[in-house]
Amino acid sequence: MAKLIVKSPYIKGNGASGYLKYIGTREGVELLPSGYMEYMTKRPRSHGLFGDEDHVDMNAVMKELNECPGNIWTHIISLKRGDAERLGYDHAKAWMNLLRAHRNEIAEAMHIPPGDFRWYAASHNEGDHPHVHMMAWSAEPGQAYLSRGGIQKIKSALTNDIFMQEMLHIYEQKSASRDELVRQAREAMKTLISEMRQSIGDHPKVELLMITLADQLGAVSGKKKYGYLPKGVKKTVDKIVNQIERLPIIDACYQVWWEFQCQIEDFYSEKERRRPPLSQQKEFRTIKNVVIQEAKNIRMGAATFEDTGIAEKIEADALSPLPYDC
Repeated sequence: MAKLIVKSPYIKGNGASGYLKYIGTREGVELLPSGYMEYMTKRPRSHGLFGDEDHVDMNAVMKELNECPGNIWTHIISLKRGDAERLGYDHAKAWMNLLRAHRNEIAEAMHIPPGDFRWYAASHNEGDHPHVHMMAWSAEPGQAYLSRGGIQKIKSALTNDIFMQEMLHIYEQKSASRDELVRQAREAMKTLISEMRQSIGDHPKVELLMITLADQLGAVSGKKKYGYLPKGVKKTVDKIVNQIERLPIIDACYQVWWEFQCQIEDFYSEKERRRPPLSQQKEFRTIKNVVIQEAKNIRMGAATFEDTGIAEKIEADALSPLPYDC
């Protein structure tokens, strides 16, 4: 379960009779006391209504709702008890400040201009999940629309604020682990090329792919950067990166980075994840360009390789089955 839970059902706002008709005809609907606004403010231990203004005239708001012909969204936003207490969201003021700070982002996610956005909320500091009920709608009929993507935008905006300090710390660690992985990949490539030139390499699969890439680059005009390469050449680069990933030091560095990445993603959705191949991580395109640069270096020294017979030796060795073959 994600650290912040956001649910966004909606009800019709065409007066008490329309609301009663709605709950009476919708199959499987959960029955609520008539008048959702009144329900929120009169629940035991409720902290009362709040909105853009400090003072809310509940009767005036209920009148506006009864006259509203469109949908009224009833966002329910909650935290685990431990997180709420640790981060200060076990009282109404924190929720009020949070929603006020992000009211325009919520309006945008619901496709409502800020000037037409109407909202009121009440906090409930109870049970294992302190939460806030937020009612939101547009002053203009037919204007509001909320998709799953919109709900995710609301959730992300609030999550980024609530857990900002914790996330910043993880991002710093993730950034450092990324830099270390790139550094180790550079060193691994330099070592590989050096061993190839001395005919002492023990990674024939990677070495053969590097020679293949060097040949492919000879037919490429323009910039020899990953983003500009033909699809077939990119495929070779990806294969090389995935082979490099299997080196113990690279695998270990990648795992550290991946664990930080999972911690960040867990703020939004906690689920089982499988680490994808390194070549699929867009954040590590630098490694791909390192591979390309080293292949260019090989091409510049192609005559030396041909004279010493290194290419033929690598190709022969690569024919033997290896535990890390693709």
